[in-house]
Amino acid sequence: MITIKKITSSVLNLVSGRPILENISCKILPERITALIGKSGSGKTTLLRCIAQLQAISDGSIMLQEKNLLELLVPERAQLLGFVFQDFNLFAHLTVLENCMQPLIVTQKLTKQVAQKRALEVLDQFDMSAYQASYPSQLSGGQQQRVAIARALALGPKILLLDEPTSALDPENTQILITLLKQLCNAGITIVLASQDMDFVRKIQDRVYLMSDGKISEAYDIQEDGDTYEISEIYLFLNR
Repeated sequence: MITIKKITSSVLNLVSGRPILENISCKILPERITALIGKSGSGKTTLLRCIAQLQAISDGSIMLQEKNLLELLVPERAQLLGFVFQDFNLFAHLTVLENCMQPLIVTQKLTKQVAQKRALEVLDQFDMSAYQASYPSQLSGGQQQRVAIARALALGPKILLLDEPTSALDPENTQILITLLKQLCNAGITIVLASQDMDFVRKIQDRVYLMSDGKISEAYDIQEDGDTYEISEIYLFLNR
């Protein structure tokens, strides 16, 4: 479980002059799918980036069980957390296989032979091994996303973070993604995602945090509350 306690981001909102995140506390439960929802600029992506230590915080703590994520070295953190960016961030000059090998070589210091074997195993899980020699520009949006997820999971993280995962997907690939994320969750991966795609969130929702002005304004958990919502901001947001 990730316990986020009273964190404040070091980056300020250019309009208000206040921190993008301010005094946020929440918990990310293991082997669950947690969705961060809210309007653009509410702080969803910033919270994901703070969890992944891609953005600094000025106050508070982020704990993974007894481990302080702020104190971990990069290789150890990379083995705990995988991050899939909104635009995938695949290396355009590398093939699909090379994209998945690169973090294994750089972070885990594996030999090319061992990294290649591991990368092919992960690509095969996502039905992308046939595209191992292709470059990102030769793939569809859905295929690029599967490669980005495979690359993130190649290191064996316990937690997968995804920023706006459906922004470049058509309805068919969105449904494929939903199935894939549920399979990963059932396999023991904890998933946290930020999304404005409410149709997608409705289909995948498990635990939901509604963010507004850099704060968590409301929380909902389907296991605790059953299949119905009270009339609330989350209900209105998901059914708008």
